[in-house]
Amino acid sequence: MAKITGLWITAAVTACAGVSALAAAPSITPVAKPDAKGAEFFEAKVRPLLSSKCLACHAGVSAKGKLDLRSREALLKGGEQGPAIVPGNPEKSLLIHAVRYQGKTKMPLGTPLADAEVRTLTDWVRMGAPWGIAAGKSAHAEPEKFWAFQPVRVASAPAVGNKSWAKSDVDRYILAGLEKSGLKPNRFADRRTLLRRATFDLTGLPPTPEEIDAFVNDTSPNAFEKVIDHLLASPAYGERWGRHWLDVVRYSDSNGLDWNEVFPNAWRYRDYVIKSFNQDKPYDQFVKEQLAGDQLPAASDEERNEHLVATGILVMGPKLLAQQDRVQLALDVADEQIDLTSKAFLGLTVSCARCHDHKFDPISTKDYYSLASIFKSTTTLYGTLPRNNRVMYWMERPLAPTEAVTARKAYDDTVKKLQDALKKSKDEAEKARLTAELKALEAKAPPAVPMAMAVADGKVEDLRVHLRGSYKNLGDPAPRGFLTTVAGHKEAIPADKSGRLQLAEWVASANNPLTARVLVNRVWQHHFGTGLVRTPDNFGRLGERPSHPELLDYLADRFVKEGWSLKKLHRLIMLSATYQMTTEPNPVAQAKDPENRLLWRMNRHRLEAEAIRDAILVTNGQLDLKPGGTMLTRTSGLAGKEFGVEYASTTRRSVYLPVVRGVIYDMFQVFDFADPHVVNGRRDTTTVAPQALYMMNSPEIRVESGRFAELLLSLPNADDARRVEAAYARALSRPASSEERNRALAFMQDYEKALEATEPNPEKRRVEAWRSFCQTLFASSEFRYVD
Repeated sequence: MAKITGLWITAAVTACAGVSALAAAPSITPVAKPDAKGAEFFEAKVRPLLSSKCLACHAGVSAKGKLDLRSREALLKGGEQGPAIVPGNPEKSLLIHAVRYQGKTKMPLGTPLADAEVRTLTDWVRMGAPWGIAAGKSAHAEPEKFWAFQPVRVASAPAVGNKSWAKSDVDRYILAGLEKSGLKPNRFADRRTLLRRATFDLTGLPPTPEEIDAFVNDTSPNAFEKVIDHLLASPAYGERWGRHWLDVVRYSDSNGLDWNEVFPNAWRYRDYVIKSFNQDKPYDQFVKEQLAGDQLPAASDEERNEHLVATGILVMGPKLLAQQDRVQLALDVADEQIDLTSKAFLGLTVSCARCHDHKFDPISTKDYYSLASIFKSTTTLYGTLPRNNRVMYWMERPLAPTEAVTARKAYDDTVKKLQDALKKSKDEAEKARLTAELKALEAKAPPAVPMAMAVADGKVEDLRVHLRGSYKNLGDPAPRGFLTTVAGHKEAIPADKSGRLQLAEWVASANNPLTARVLVNRVWQHHFGTGLVRTPDNFGRLGERPSHPELLDYLADRFVKEGWSLKKLHRLIMLSATYQMTTEPNPVAQAKDPENRLLWRMNRHRLEAEAIRDAILVTNGQLDLKPGGTMLTRTSGLAGKEFGVEYASTTRRSVYLPVVRGVIYDMFQVFDFADPHVVNGRRDTTTVAPQALYMMNSPEIRVESGRFAELLLSLPNADDARRVEAAYARALSRPASSEERNRALAFMQDYEKALEATEPNPEKRRVEAWRSFCQTLFASSEFRYVD
């Protein structure tokens, strides 16, 4: 066995040395402004927690235990027992021991913090206990001068020297920056590379060998344009780009946090998103449906149901369902909805203003509570779980006409009465009669009413500013409204309405300077690996400035003028010369622009976890393209490892696999799946040893490699050399070189020979050798990266 293992490792290093996967993986660019994310986390999560739960006893000269929690310096200094925190090490931090009730000091007194609150403090200490950083000049003094709050402005495209290179104004904006810096753009990618790039970008799947041959041999001038149109028309487009959006809106099939309850109907929202992308639904309409679909006019029951399902975006966030302070719970839910709405649609961190005016952006606490009034006037939670009346239940609404709902309710009530009577009855004749009635009734049962996670307007309520985030300490009135420093169409909110419809109209307004910018930046990021603004969820002062502000505004303006069409935006970007460049290094350009912010080349980037898994299943012919629906086998209960889905045994597209908060599928965790607890506009991309080890040792990868081997060995009229060529074509979208082919054949011959001592069956030795060869292709970085 040791000899075989050595051969496998040799295969990974030599047998397929021509595979660029066996070359060094690309370096990872450090996250810009490493303190920005920490400062945002502190302002949004930690400061409100300290203010509401700790500062009443631990602030100022009278602080108990002489522990003042109002500054990082005071925490490091500590009190009578010593330093309260050791940045980076929660296990050695007295504060964490106290809130965990682990030591002699147990804080806060009386009622412990919720598990999620303890995790927040633990995560904060682990990341180094970042504090809010000084904002410099007040963001509230001159908000109109900050780029993100200015109207979208489009000037004529700049003049460029190399006029023949530019295919569109997109290229002129890029080329102008390059020429100003004395740089030249890379040459264009070859057709195989370009097709693989485009196919993964738009569908998350690799091209077939037949598609590659067709494109390579298409001599028409609009060959690539035809490819793009074909890919955009594929159902796989919505599955790919719908998954990007699900990252942003923290999609999950369970609640997470203290009570990880199954969300049996979350899948309806997921399918709504995929359908919307495939239909190229105008983005402004997409926004309105999600924020206020229940208040939009509908021409049919089907459209009404779709609008209701869309509002599930506001329900599926993580919630402390077991929180017994129901006022606090409602405010926390509203805060989470504000965080979602502001980051996903506007690229702003509005939740940072919950306890005080935003430290960096022109957002006041009054603005925050004006938005909170809208969401507090919206019903998201109602009642409690039938099996636990201490746990809140989320809002669900029927997807059926009123008469169907009434009929089903009457039926359910009657059945329950008969069942109760049957349980209580001691008379056999009566039992027989009741049983017969039940059987007859069940035979005529009206259809069950499908339900969807959705919101509704509730009791309209204008809040007051909560000083230091506490509802027990009230300040000035904050009637329902919008961010005062952001432009857009602002309608008056009716006295008897929550204001969500007016909020949706404002967010989706063509005059809002943020909405279109944020969306086109998200699209650009997924095509180039990084956005024009590298902080896609934060266009505020803590975020990065755009590398090409004029191009960003050009794209935003054109996006709106062309009907908020995402498919037109894809075509505009992908038909540019900028998109079609190679990823080749250039020492001169690398020295001047090492992070490629000027875009002198295309960025090489790794596939996401779902695309890696789906590509494996396409390559070995196993992918199940069945669309939509749920894979859940349980409709209630706490979610965990026993959630009811055998991820390894299904071949459905990865977008349809249930997402369980706190119990993410192993393969997805290894390859940086988005944290479904929070808004995630950009996933981390790591290059770590467990990824390579997973591809080498995972039983799932071994099984899928075996299926690939069986497919290759079943090819008719093919010798082994042709089978190797077919393997390269299917897995890497290119032909094998003669050297690669010869190495692969020699490797498998050596592998079979090494197995002779333990496996007498020559056919099994042959299959195992091919399985190992196929696994080296799956494990290669060329398989996982797109040039």
